[in-house]
Amino acid sequence: MLFLSLDHPSIACYDVQKQADWYCRNFGMRVIASNGKTPPAMVIGYDADCRGGTMIELMPATEPGPKPSTFTRFQPGLRHVALRVSDFQEAYRRLQALGVEFITDPGEAVGGGKTILFRDPEGNELQIVQRA
Repeated sequence: MLFLSLDHPSIACYDVQKQADWYCRNFGMRVIASNGKTPPAMVIGYDADCRGGTMIELMPATEPGPKPSTFTRFQPGLRHVALRVSDFQEAYRRLQALGVEFITDPGEAVGGGKTILFRDPEGNELQIVQRA
């Protein structure tokens, strides 16, 4: 098969290091690779190297544009990055304790399971999902 899988989504960030620290601290990710520049671009995730899976690229936002939090839920384009969890209620409670901004109530995931949408510190839309 020529096309194997999705490799990663990419998020342009106002402060890449601050975003990476938040994702790593709160979701157990780690920095897998960095270009070493200032500001950096990096790949974070759960694997030891870039040949694995479950990665997000964080890159510096260098062009003007609307803030991520201004995009509406069903506006065209990519809307969220989903993080799969093993225990929805525990993950939901942890996000509440972190003071994240929820943009939906808990609901049913397409294909089965529980889901909720929220925003990271820069306003990007994220989702947790526990599949049935």
